[in-house]
Amino acid sequence: MNVIVVNENKMILDQLDVDVIKKIEGQFDVSELLSKFVNLYFDKLIIDVTSIRDYTNLQVMEKFAHDVDASRVILLLNDTPIVNSNEYLANLVKNGIYNFSRNLEGIKFLYNTPNSLSNVEYILNQPKDSVGFSTGTTSATYLNNDNKSPLNLQIAGKKIIGLSNMTMHAGASTLTNMMVRQLNAAGIPAIGVEINRQDLIYYRSDKLFSCMSRIELERVLKDNSDAAGVIIDLNDFPEADKYCNTIVYLVEPSFIRLTKCIRRNKNAFVERKNDKVVLNMSFVSDDEVYDFEIETGVKVFDNIPPLNDRDTNAVEINDFLKKLGFNI
Repeated sequence: MNVIVVNENKMILDQLDVDVIKKIEGQFDVSELLSKFVNLYFDKLIIDVTSIRDYTNLQVMEKFAHDVDASRVILLLNDTPIVNSNEYLANLVKNGIYNFSRNLEGIKFLYNTPNSLSNVEYILNQPKDSVGFSTGTTSATYLNNDNKSPLNLQIAGKKIIGLSNMTMHAGASTLTNMMVRQLNAAGIPAIGVEINRQDLIYYRSDKLFSCMSRIELERVLKDNSDAAGVIIDLNDFPEADKYCNTIVYLVEPSFIRLTKCIRRNKNAFVERKNDKVVLNMSFVSDDEVYDFEIETGVKVFDNIPPLNDRDTNAVEINDFLKKLGFNI
């Protein structure tokens, strides 16, 4: 049985299908939170990081790790810059918390296949810039003279596809993994890269990379110059058009996701009317796609249903890759 603690990310953990002995909602000081588990035996403590008051403070997280059995903790992180920083993640690892993710898929994976130190030790060895982000090599080999625009990378003949979530949690990380896996299975050398996150590490594939800066992205592209296909999980990367041949905008077409998307930006779909918009994790039938296009004003490039991410040869992914121009 497990304990779940939720706060700002309650909607994500509410979707987690595990046995629960106790569920708590709110934000608490570390001591107040842990007092709620006195004499309570549990298998895993699955906790939304925003449930910990002052969670961006490294000393607070160090106290939390020391006062709980860190090996039982699975931490749901959020997207704030501090929590995305290498310094923050390294602090978790140094204090024994090896299991953390920013999405439901990662939490599910870690619940069934927890990390050991060897899986996350690389985080301790990454260099940091002034705000704690990993920056990688800064040698002139990887930079052009003005140090602002991308290096003239060898991209001729490559297909570099960017995936951008238009709606929240539209599945870019999972889709990146499945596309890369099926391209390689078809004999097309491919890699996947995520920007400003470290979710792809949970797939434990040497074809997937996490980059915390433009410089790191350029290094990965240079080091994998033999890859015919590159899939980039963009996460609002501002220089995407300088690297990608094609950018695909992912929409999870549930009522809640669409409503939140429009509330954030009422012109979200108007701005994408000439772009490749893909319905992902979609329960919209092919017959209903036309209605969606009329209502939003966009042309749907593809309609991908919910898939089993353990399927190594999903027909829907192969069809999607063919539409993107891969000979698969």
